[in-house]
Parts: sequence; C-alpha cells; structure tokens
Amino acid sequence: MGVYLSKPKTKKDNGNGETTGLRFAYSSMQGWRTSMEDAHIATPNIKDGVHLFAVFDGHGGAEVAKFCELRFGEQLRKNKNFAEGRYRQALEETFLKMDEMLSSAEGERELRGLKQENEGRSFAGCTANVCLITPTEIICANAGDSRAVVSCPDGVVALSEDHKPDLPNELARIRAAGGYVSAGRVNDNLNLSRAIGDLEFKRNSALLPSQQIISAFPEVTIFPLSRRPRFLLMGCDGIWETLSSKAICDSIAPKVNKTHKLSNILDDLLDRLLAKTTSSGQGCDNMTSILVHFIDPLPTGKA
Repeated sequence: MGVYLSKPKTKKDNGNGETTGLRFAYSSMQGWRTSMEDAHIATPNIKDGVHLFAVFDGHGGAEVAKFCELRFGEQLRKNKNFAEGRYRQALEETFLKMDEMLSSAEGERELRGLKQENEGRSFAGCTANVCLITPTEIICANAGDSRAVVSCPDGVVALSEDHKPDLPNELARIRAAGGYVSAGRVNDNLNLSRAIGDLEFKRNSALLPSQQIISAFPEVTIFPLSRRPRFLLMGCDGIWETLSSKAICDSIAPKVNKTHKLSNILDDLLDRLLAKTTSSGQGCDNMTSILVHFIDPLPTGKA
C-alpha cells in the first residue's frame, strides 16, 4: 500500500466548547493518508482560569501522538512549576517528561498497546504545539512544524517557528550532536528537527535533551492578551501547506463571531485545504486544527 488512499477520507472528528471569555472548537480529518496520525487536546480550565490546547502530529506511527494526547495534560497538572504559576518552565519540563516516560519500560509497553500494528518496538515520534491561555497571556510551546498564530488588530502574529533542519540554529545543534542534514532531512530521515519521541536520535548520554540530534525541548513564545487577539488558530503542518498563515486567518476572520459555530468554520477550512488529487503532494496530509475565539473583555488585575 502506498502513502495515499485512492479517495480521501473526509469525515471529521470535531467538537465545540465554551468557558468564561472564550469559545473553542477542534476538527480533524484523515484526508488522503492511509492512516490518521494526528492527535489533539482541548481542555478548558485545566487549572482555574488556565486553558490547555495542543496539536500533535505523528510520524512513523500514531502512537506517540496518542500517548501525548493521553499523558501531557496529566503530567502538566502534576508539575510543581505549573502549580506555582511558572508556566514557561512547566511546559518545557512537560515536553521533556514525555520523552522520559517514553524511554521507560512502562512507556514502551504503553506505546506497544497504542500501535496500530501491536507488534515490535516503536520508532515513532510527533511534533507538539501547545498553548496555555491564562487570564493575561497565551504561552505557546512548540517542538516541530505544527504551528500557532493569532489574529489581532495589528495583524496576524506567529506564535511559533517551524523547526526545519536547515535553520541555522537547528543545523548547528544537529551537527554538534554528530548528525547531518541532507536534502532537508536529518540523517536522511526526518524533515523536522524537534519532536517528542524519535528516541533513536536521542541516545547520546553526554548531551542534554536540548542538545540531541532531534530535541523535544520546545521554543516558548508569550503573547500578552493586552494586544486584544480576536482568535487563536493552531494546526498540524497539513493545515499550512497550501496557503499562508495570513491567508488562512483572513479567510476565516469574517465568520469568527458569536453567530457562527466554530467547528463548522474549521470543517469548511479543512475541506478547502484538501487537495483534489495527490499529484503535487500538497494538501494530502492528515489535518487537525483548533480555533479559539476570545469573546469577553480582558479581566482587570493580575493573573
């Protein structure tokens, strides 16, 4: 079997929610791929007034993305820095905690149970784009080429940078760890430079997690809600293949209001981004997106 189906699967896994100050929705579609390897989290009030949204894009199998969907939120809640309001540190530590858990015997057993073909060792990984929304900020932690952007009065603002192997900082780390990049791929394999899982690229005990050939250590961006964002849009890389972030945000902006069901906006977006054929290879990936609409005035005072 090839990497593409003869006809795309366009059925959506979608949902909507609302809490104080915001509405949100998610939508996922398998598309042309022979399997679905995306996962996501949409959890309002993971802590009072703090909301967790995440997209995980699996490669080499769906199991690491599924593992993160199941375990990331619970580990974040257990994190001491999270409990004490140090959210940047909590996110960084929870990204690395996923790798730590995956490396354990218990984690390996759980991965085998999550594998679509429940045999043998897993060599899968996943990108992770995670946003915490607090009463005053959006804190975005990213490892890989999933993406988050906000639409606000002064334009569309990127909260993450795609981690590609040819970026100077990424290339320097890969080479320093003993790896190489050829035709945009790490060791002729991955076309991204940060991810959770992919443990065969993280075996050098002399290096910190942030120094490995492939690193799970995220880059963190903090966006103040005082800039009055209208909405946050997150998506796995399949969302961003055929249109720019600005073009996508501009296309949905007129509908992001209290009268439109947010999941319908995302469903329509996924259908528009899906390729008519697989000839170009663009618009053929799994697609998962989360939309958060900020609806109420910002609270006064401090978080």
